[in-house]
Amino acid sequence: MASGGDYAVLERMIAACKELERLPEHAAPIAARKVHEQLQRTANAGQTPDGTPWALRKKDGGRAMVNAAKAIAVRAIGTVILITLTGPEVFHHFGAQGKEPRRVIPQGSLPAKLGNAIRLGFVEPFSRVRGYSGYGSARKAAEK
Repeated sequence: MASGGDYAVLERMIAACKELERLPEHAAPIAARKVHEQLQRTANAGQTPDGTPWALRKKDGGRAMVNAAKAIAVRAIGTVILITLTGPEVFHHFGAQGKEPRRVIPQGSLPAKLGNAIRLGFVEPFSRVRGYSGYGSARKAAEK
């Protein structure tokens, strides 16, 4: 025979499962912030999103596009993460006028570090649904 406490536990589990339905909505803004941080890190380091160094400036051999990180915008629209690039960096990104492209935002497949940034966006909201805040091991796994 089930007690009232058993039903309360079951109802909490059902409520948590229903809350998981909305997990992408809760995670998207956090994931967008993490993706923006990662893209700024690679741009500030003079690298493509996958970590490949950009070609140096031909004029003087210096680092190209020192302000590229400022041209990156990332935001969540519902459950979608939108990444945009503005300014002259767009021309560098695509390699206009026959020049070698210097990728600033992902194009094609998603680099592992950006995938991990998205995963990190899910850690906190998932932990809240699960009812615990000790998500250190999940965060460490996603940060690799």
